[in-house]
Amino acid sequence: MKGLLSDWVRVHYRGLVKEPGQVREVALLATCLSLVCCGPQNTASSGELSVLTYNVHGLPSSVTGDDTAGRMAQIAPLLGSFDVVGLQEDFVDSNAAILELAAVHSNRLRFADLLDSDRVYGSGLALWTNYELLEERAQHFGSCHGLLDGSADCFASKGFQATRQRLAPGVEVDFYNTHLEAGGGPEDQAARAQQVQMLVDALTGFSANHPVVFTGDFNLHSSDPEDSDQLARLRSEGGLTDSCEDTLCSEPDRIDRIFFRSSETLQLEALSWQQELAFFDPQGTALSDHDALSARLAWRFLAGR
Repeated sequence: MKGLLSDWVRVHYRGLVKEPGQVREVALLATCLSLVCCGPQNTASSGELSVLTYNVHGLPSSVTGDDTAGRMAQIAPLLGSFDVVGLQEDFVDSNAAILELAAVHSNRLRFADLLDSDRVYGSGLALWTNYELLEERAQHFGSCHGLLDGSADCFASKGFQATRQRLAPGVEVDFYNTHLEAGGGPEDQAARAQQVQMLVDALTGFSANHPVVFTGDFNLHSSDPEDSDQLARLRSEGGLTDSCEDTLCSEPDRIDRIFFRSSETLQLEALSWQQELAFFDPQGTALSDHDALSARLAWRFLAGR
């Protein structure tokens, strides 16, 4: 466009140019006109984003033994400090509505569908973001263990959320959120293994060749042999890096994690990871039975883009 516009100026002003100084003025005019007409091009090649993962312990007060709604009211205004938020155990509609009262994120996805009529709750998952949503998916896990036994996971319809979001022109990243089976028995471990396989399938299918950020309560302890195997499989087959470990954090064995994965064209890097100390009430009591964990990630295009 600039070359065509410069040629247009030269052609239309050729008859007016008599002196060398005038040639320079016409060239300057061509440059100015091209900038006005074409405008500045968005050539952003790097940026940063903040991500939060938080299991809000959003079960009814009869289960939690505390004022769940009151805790949600205190949590709600704290979530707006992060670009992307992955919530778990956002089970109850009335409590979810309290969280949304102070919401500032432009897109808020809650996966509340029941897997079948035997379930009491949906997945408990919610994914909030300030970025443009290009595609969204939600899928239930096909396995669980326990109603009155185990960790009672079969009351809920656990699963995962998968979205494709645009961070900036030409910058697309897949964001996931999940909550895996709890409990430490053989049946729980078998259910988690099947759930990990479903996540790997999504990461290598829907998100093939795409960069990924993955929040969740994974219920996988690296110190437990069975869990460690599943965690290693998820990371190796899904190509995931743990933001906590990547920043040499002091508590890498947490079950709440923020993973990320680069692609051939977009590099993701963890700049920081931390427990968010704002998520306590004035008396110093935590607002959930899980800590709120955040990571700051940097992105940049790789050469050859």
